[in-house]
Amino acid sequence: MRGTYPTRTPFAGMFVCLVTLGLVAASCGDDTDTTPRTAQQLAASLLAPADLTDNWTPHQAPDQAPDQAPDEASIDGVVSDDQQDMLPRMDLCDTASDTAREAVSALQWKAFRQLDLTVDDPIDPPYDRSGHIVFAHEFLTSGDIDDITASFDQIRVGSDACLGDFPAGEEGPSTAATMVMPSLGDDRFAVLTTMGEAGGWAVWRLHQMVVRKGSTLMAFLVVEIHSTDTEPLYGNDDIAALVTAAVDRL
Repeated sequence: MRGTYPTRTPFAGMFVCLVTLGLVAASCGDDTDTTPRTAQQLAASLLAPADLTDNWTPHQAPDQAPDQAPDEASIDGVVSDDQQDMLPRMDLCDTASDTAREAVSALQWKAFRQLDLTVDDPIDPPYDRSGHIVFAHEFLTSGDIDDITASFDQIRVGSDACLGDFPAGEEGPSTAATMVMPSLGDDRFAVLTTMGEAGGWAVWRLHQMVVRKGSTLMAFLVVEIHSTDTEPLYGNDDIAALVTAAVDRL
């Protein structure tokens, strides 16, 4: 999918792309919410296929053979300094305040994982646009609780400023709206962006949830791409189950 679908979306300015960092999770972290957690502790808390009932699998690199095992050095979920620039990035829209935009730009995620959902009718890029693609991104960071709380507040304020309709640009027109989500962590908010792909071949549904639990900040993104002649596979209950499972591991 890399290079086939847009790498930037108008959801509150969210960037979305496929990367090949952290894949397999270990054990959950400790119960100390107010103590900053290390990258290794955060990576151990990332959601894994074993936590889910549907057929989710670790993301496979485009140049990786189907029967090739992932490189153990790249799948523990820890984001190295070299990998920071490979991550999808937040980028708030122009109507967000400078303070919010600067807070988002300063974020440094310490752990990341992408999971892909196995579907019966997968879209086969670059030319096929009939079927579905569903994948999830989980980002984690941790730090001083006051700093993490301030970052969360700025992300929420900036995202609120970006709600509404977006005209067509590189892709089709889109709409960002608040999304109902379970009461999780200490603070949370969610936004659903629905976007038409350029040419009208497909629809993107981007479910973005941001949760603060003590000193840990999580951004959880579920993306579904489906052809215009099909319905979405993943509804609100499915999304809620995913993000609940992710927060339960923190």
